[in-house]
Amino acid sequence: MLDVLVLGGGVAGLSAAVRAARAGYTVSVVTKTALGRSATQYAQGGVAAVLTPESDSPELHLSDTLAAGVGLCDADAVRVMVEEGPARVRELIAMGAHFDRSGDDLAYTREGGHSVARIVHAGGDATGAEIERALVVAVQATATEIRERWFARDVLVEGGRAVGVRALDTHGVEHEVRARHTIIATGGAGQCYAVTTNPALSTGDGIAMALRAGVAIADVEFMQFHPTALDYPSMPRPLLSEALRGEGAILRDEDGRPLMRDEHPLGDLAPRDVVARAIARRCIERGLDHMWLDATPIPGFAERFPTVWRACQAVGLDPTTDWLPVAPAAHYLSGGICADLDGATTMAGLWACGETACSGVHGANRLASNSLLDGLVFGSRCVDAIVSGKNEPEATGVLRGVLAVARDSRSVGGTSVLRSGAISGTTRGAIAPATDATREQIQQVMTHDAGVLRDAASLTRASAALDAISPVEPEVVSLWEVSRALVRSALAREESRGTHARLDFPETSPDLVGRLVYAGGAGPSFVGLPDPVATR
Repeated sequence: MLDVLVLGGGVAGLSAAVRAARAGYTVSVVTKTALGRSATQYAQGGVAAVLTPESDSPELHLSDTLAAGVGLCDADAVRVMVEEGPARVRELIAMGAHFDRSGDDLAYTREGGHSVARIVHAGGDATGAEIERALVVAVQATATEIRERWFARDVLVEGGRAVGVRALDTHGVEHEVRARHTIIATGGAGQCYAVTTNPALSTGDGIAMALRAGVAIADVEFMQFHPTALDYPSMPRPLLSEALRGEGAILRDEDGRPLMRDEHPLGDLAPRDVVARAIARRCIERGLDHMWLDATPIPGFAERFPTVWRACQAVGLDPTTDWLPVAPAAHYLSGGICADLDGATTMAGLWACGETACSGVHGANRLASNSLLDGLVFGSRCVDAIVSGKNEPEATGVLRGVLAVARDSRSVGGTSVLRSGAISGTTRGAIAPATDATREQIQQVMTHDAGVLRDAASLTRASAALDAISPVEPEVVSLWEVSRALVRSALAREESRGTHARLDFPETSPDLVGRLVYAGGAGPSFVGLPDPVATR
């Protein structure tokens, strides 16, 4: 039996795999695509970390993150991330990751919601690709085993403890991959939507796996829509980094007026949820497909943002002279598998980190460039906890409150039946590409009725439409299960908060300061947050 099984090949999973291997453990990495092809490589903006204490502080980073999360962050989890983040970034640099510099010093930029310029980047706007490159090299040098193009389907459970997974190999043959500890780091679920910045592999597999095993998940109604995806018919949508606005780009309406001037005190540097809603609302009011991003004030555009430059050139746009058409696109799921401050889930032996986890650091809206930091910090903390001998989840972070609910509602684990009654045991077979009709059917339902702006009528339509779908392929089953959970949570959250905007409940409700948690039941249970003030 392996010591540690890591599911996923992005920043969180690879950080965990390298740390576990260096601790002397036998490690297997299972990825459903080729190593180095995760969603991490698409991350443009950078990593937010306090590396210049003379002009910044963890307290300020904490404050910015809590403000963006609109009351639903776990302050202790955020404090862990902002305090440990700088050390993890320095470890990454020591591992061989090359970040951009200004002379001898690291170069910093600012993005929406940040009080100061604290974001380091690589290759201008190719930070994720550089981090992925460095981690892949390290994993290849240390991991015991790498299984590429395998699909992890279900958690193996014995005596109430996770002991690995059932997975399909490249030929569709099912295997049991056993391990003392299993770390789920399978990323997000942007493919639930027709318009997304996420690659085709982002189908929410780890979250769906947890749902089927009765492991608690929460906050899935908070799908963050990046406000400035290039409005061009390609998938994934080319992302126009938020750092563009950090360096002088201006959002303009169809008449050329600055769109965000009267929307928020931070203007173009308002948090993403605010900007996405403003663009979506204006487009609906005026019957338009997009607004405009004026990046012409940015000097040396091609050198500073080479990835964006190439994406624009490919569709015949010149950012130095042309305004760029932009519209919101599904980008990042702030919720996922509930985890304590060490990444332990409600099932012993099962851990979660990165976008697939609900660690509490993002709340109702992720602060820009905190995602890579989240993966670096909590991927490492999972392994550190395993090394220390931790075996059970603790009531810390998100699991304060959630753990008790999960234990009260726990039924026999390991079944392949979703608690809502959706049977996914029919998904055995090769990992053939999902039929376009089924995947697109789900994506169209979600985009039309559960997008940036929602209400009871649209969400009810979405729920009925999803209930009528019977997916078969493993990836599409994942999309379907996560989409249904998202819609049910969105219906239950009768307020607007962060990335969840209800047209019929436009205000934030003080009665809904808490999480909607699935923990083995047919629907989400509301769990109020403990004291929102950090305990240390």
